[in-house]
Amino acid sequence: MQTITLGYGEEQLQFRFDPRQFKVIAPKEGEARPLSDDEILGLLNTPLGTPPLEEIVRPDEQVIIVVPDATRAAGVERIAPLLVERLNARGLDDRQISVLIGGGIHRAPTPDEVRAILGARLPEKIAVHSHNANDASTHIRLGTTSSGTSVELNRRLVQATHVVVVGAISFHYIAGFSGGRKAILPGCAAERSIQANHLLSFDRETLEKRPGIASGCLEGNVVHQDMEEAVEMLKPSFLVNTVLNSDDRIAAVYAGHWREAHQRGCAEYGASHTVAVSERRPLVIVSAGGAPRDINLIQSHKAMEHAAALLEESGTMIVLAKCAGGLGRADFLRWFVPGGSSATARLLVEDYKINGQTAWGLRRKAERFRLLLVSTLEAVTVRRMGIEPHATLDSALAATQPQSGYIVPRGLTTLPELRSEPGTAAARG
Repeated sequence: MQTITLGYGEEQLQFRFDPRQFKVIAPKEGEARPLSDDEILGLLNTPLGTPPLEEIVRPDEQVIIVVPDATRAAGVERIAPLLVERLNARGLDDRQISVLIGGGIHRAPTPDEVRAILGARLPEKIAVHSHNANDASTHIRLGTTSSGTSVELNRRLVQATHVVVVGAISFHYIAGFSGGRKAILPGCAAERSIQANHLLSFDRETLEKRPGIASGCLEGNVVHQDMEEAVEMLKPSFLVNTVLNSDDRIAAVYAGHWREAHQRGCAEYGASHTVAVSERRPLVIVSAGGAPRDINLIQSHKAMEHAAALLEESGTMIVLAKCAGGLGRADFLRWFVPGGSSATARLLVEDYKINGQTAWGLRRKAERFRLLLVSTLEAVTVRRMGIEPHATLDSALAATQPQSGYIVPRGLTTLPELRSEPGTAAARG
């Protein structure tokens, strides 16, 4: 028997398994050594595609640092203070520097979450603002993309002389990868801009995702291209994107031009976090990766998207996702109308919402596979979504037949790729 650690909220569950029954699917890069502050500073000193930040910013200018909200792990608590120190050393005082927490359509972070994002000292030192996607008075329109997205962003971004973007690179099942341009759109955009951008992923005639909309895919991904076109209107001055290891410590930093540094990071992340598999199996146990990746069901669904590529048709998926924050949206259940995923798809045609597409994807999986969810959600809520509720992993396993399977300890950051033969890639499931 072997033992593996699986994240579940803030907990670490120990699971003993027979390696003859289960194979672990995880990128080796997940165990990468964390970087020291000196190593991070060295990477900030040698940015990609642009001079160092100190050579861009003058002492009399205003800088706003954009960071992700509490649903994203990015190592901001280390990166943001280092950036503020460098700006202070350049001659900017604290009144010239501010932070904008870009959460897109998510709720505003609590004071405790702000301190967790930025560290205990930074919120006492500089002004911190939270973006509100529904407050039109705080937005300014920059233009329209070639795909028709009206680009309306938080006006603080335009009022500042320089915008510095901070985030983390991981997989995203719609935009291909997180990080980079996503800090601005959707992070700091008006809700209607966000919805218009994500609507590009859904074909309202075929009721399917458009080609190119997949984790790890940027080429031909119309959502990604639309995001980049929108952010080009703003032209952020500098970007710092991190890659975290399995302990959520910074293992890589990509700094420099907002597009070039992000694209380099995505290419290297995709290469190191894609795992080749030779066959699908009838059972998959997947952890979303613990907090904050399983903070709610909407966030946890991203791990399910990856795990589905490992499952045989009609197979069983056991999902570990504590969902301490509930479903993620108070109105999420409205998408689970009678008629299955096709009924949800028709609702999306009538009134597209990002979370509706998440619900559609979840319903599709529940129709293809048997889904068992280990969470703290109410059982009646889970059943309404076509999923079997369980309080523990042992309970979920007891409800399944012994069969060969996979264990995915970090579902969000692991992209399985089915390959028919060694060295030969097949289409992702």
